[in-house]
Amino acid sequence: MGGSLDRDGLTCLLAGEAAFVVETDEGAPPEPAHGWVPVAVPRALFALSLSTRLAWAAQPAAAVCDALLRLGVLDKASRGTVELCLHEAVANAIVHGNLGIASAAKNHPEGYETFGRLLAERLADPDRRRLRLDIVARWDGGCLDILVADEGAGFDRALLPLEADGNSRSGRGFVFMRALAAAVDVTDGGRCTRLRFPLA
Repeated sequence: MGGSLDRDGLTCLLAGEAAFVVETDEGAPPEPAHGWVPVAVPRALFALSLSTRLAWAAQPAAAVCDALLRLGVLDKASRGTVELCLHEAVANAIVHGNLGIASAAKNHPEGYETFGRLLAERLADPDRRRLRLDIVARWDGGCLDILVADEGAGFDRALLPLEADGNSRSGRGFVFMRALAAAVDVTDGGRCTRLRFPLA
């Protein structure tokens, strides 16, 4: 598969027996001997650890939901809600966490152009793109908990809006996640978001 992995490649990797996959060497071919370590773990746990570069490129929210659907944790009816929330949490962890791009970058007329430039620059920075993004899913007692953790500087969770503000350019993702998930918690100084969903 070469030195890169896309969503389809990640989905195939997660379709094996392993429920815990760690990218150990950024840019190496996705084989256990060359940068990937799949580990079998108890049935009620699923984990994925990626570099920021791969997490940005491979759409892990979709791949994780594909795996949870295959494992029988999610059904087709609940999968869309879980994927939307997980995609938002992953995007926040990458962009605001590991890449350190503040939402304020979009708060002026050229904001989205500035945001796009910062995104390209930070993804090209070897130190930033090697920072880890971890996704851990646990399920029992009729609930699915998904944790998304980054290695960024964190943020003050007291600054998160409690309800939607049509004029705000930041924090809307958390309002959206709170509306769809049974619970959303932020811990570790803003570096870990936990999403909880009821299971049928």
